[in-house]
Amino acid sequence: MRPEVEAVVLAAGTAGAVGLVGAAATLLVARRSPAAATLLGPVVGVASVAAGVGVTSRAMFLSEHDSTLVALVLAAATPVALVVGILLFRAVQRMDREAARQLADERREAELARSRQEMVTWASHDLRTPLSSIRVMAEALEDQVAPDPDDYHRRIRAEADRMTGMVEDLLEVSRLRSGPAGGARDRVDLGELVQGVVSGQRPVAAEAGVRLGMPSHDGVSAPEPTPVFAVPGHLERVAANVVSNAVRETPAGGEVEVRVAVEAEARGSGRADADGREVTLTVEDGCGGLPAEHLERVFEPGWRGSAARSGGGSGGSGGSGGVAGGGSSSRAGAGVGLTIARALAEDAGGSVDLVNAGRGCRVSVRLPLSPPG
Repeated sequence: MRPEVEAVVLAAGTAGAVGLVGAAATLLVARRSPAAATLLGPVVGVASVAAGVGVTSRAMFLSEHDSTLVALVLAAATPVALVVGILLFRAVQRMDREAARQLADERREAELARSRQEMVTWASHDLRTPLSSIRVMAEALEDQVAPDPDDYHRRIRAEADRMTGMVEDLLEVSRLRSGPAGGARDRVDLGELVQGVVSGQRPVAAEAGVRLGMPSHDGVSAPEPTPVFAVPGHLERVAANVVSNAVRETPAGGEVEVRVAVEAEARGSGRADADGREVTLTVEDGCGGLPAEHLERVFEPGWRGSAARSGGGSGGSGGSGGVAGGGSSSRAGAGVGLTIARALAEDAGGSVDLVNAGRGCRVSVRLPLSPPG
């Protein structure tokens, strides 16, 4: 065999063997990180070429000068290959991040579209009920067959007020989705504000046969100051939505307990103060609890569990309780109460979550503790 052919075969065989091993390693790396594989690819290419050239130069007994020259050429090519690999690695990383961001945006848009469709469907159903009642009572008044015209007039007004509240809730959700909530922020004692909300809800709770208590503000113990910096009207709406929802979804004979306190929170949460504390509003009801897969969906506009659509919970912890989607049942509202509460709390730098607890659900509203002064 001619020396040239022998050199070519030797170089090709060596480079091929090294290349195959490197390719196998690159494929294994690609399964975990495609971006890292792009960094390894050029290195494998240079390594295979270097192996082929090195073995061939030794077999051909090149002079020391020629061998040094070949080594220098390979040494110059290696950093170039590394730079190319790094550039490819960064480019693939950017593409991966962009693809992940685009996929997340698409999923979010699909979820919002589904949520909007459900909200429109349920809102249409809820609006149809009072409209039908108003029409029947109006026809009875027009035909002069109403047994008690004054009572019919009061009921028509009540149904009209109910529809107005539902429409206002839907408009509020639309406004919150279009941008941050407005309003002048001020330092407010959340405990005092919630006490006012609880006092306003007590007649409603008493009529429904529900015990509504706020122990630390009922003379049982001296309440600790709970200052937060937010829009007072927004905070009042957050508290009113959460408390009224708990009262509405608790069956007669049940109990709703409301607590406001300063609690410890892990540093770095974005809500706690310099000492790692935050203000927490906790509302526990007696709705019977919710299935685990429904706990987060209650914050979706208009969402309702099957039990909630039929108008109540089944009792018993962990059962299909009566918490309706968005914090409102089919008896009132457009099913966006908890949706609005979460949006307003997040606008104030806080959060809202819901878990099963005791004989019902516990809603926790966490807000940043306002610094002194």
